Amino acid sequence: MKKFILSLFTFTLALLVIACGAQPELPISQTENDSRVSGGNTLAAIREKGEIIIGLDDTFPPMEYRNDKNELVGYDIDFAKAIGKELGVEVKYVPSAWDGILPGLGAKRFDIILSSMSVTDERKKQVDFVEYFGAGQIVAVKAGNPLGIRSVEDLKGKVVGVQLGSTGEAAADSIEDIKEVKKYNTNTDVFNDMALGRLDAAVIGEMVGRYYMTTKPGVFEVVGESFQIQPMGIAVRKDDVELREELEKAVQTLKDNGTLSEISQKWFKADITKN
Repeated sequence: MKKFILSLFTFTLALLVIACGAQPELPISQTENDSRVSGGNTLAAIREKGEIIIGLDDTFPPMEYRNDKNELVGYDIDFAKAIGKELGVEVKYVPSAWDGILPGLGAKRFDIILSSMSVTDERKKQVDFVEYFGAGQIVAVKAGNPLGIRSVEDLKGKVVGVQLGSTGEAAADSIEDIKEVKKYNTNTDVFNDMALGRLDAAVIGEMVGRYYMTTKPGVFEVVGESFQIQPMGIAVRKDDVELREELEKAVQTLKDNGTLSEISQKWFKADITKN
């Protein structure tokens, strides 16, 4: 009897250990569940579901932002729709804070990131990229170009405005012999002072600068060529080779048939896809 009781106790204890070790999966909300990407071959899963899930930061006009109706609009939104059309699937967006967007891709919260992400060596260690255009810095002046500034070299001896902490600031600081680099909290402040004649020119990121000028036609103009160009890319997980190759084909088609140029003209009144 003692042996029987001891055996029964041991068996019961084993069951308790197993039960405690098998933690049930916690339920997740329907919204979070919908945003999760199935494992395995991502391209096959996209085609099976009939949709591609795109991670983005929706706070960066004119690339991706909310209009006054809270609708997602912008260059990358139109581009993503064109990509979806080429792949034959619907497009779904999952907004994400910028500092968590790469971890979100790694955690398979979305299939790709399409959010005007600069291609850098550091990011290439984490993900692969499908490049779709390059964005650089531009030199903007008052309409009519009263000082005859034609290129970056003509900024020597000039007073140049930039936004504090921007890529434009870094670019202007690297140009030799500028008389003064005046730094402002916003690009709006830069353009306002240039309109008042307090600045000879401005150095600003091309995407933001060209878009700003579409809101004030005939007031400012871009001179010379863009410089310090950095490519933008669609971020893809490194093991999603088939998806990356399919996206490369789609992007090339959109370049060849003029779709990317049309989207660029819509948002920038210029074709910056050739950078």
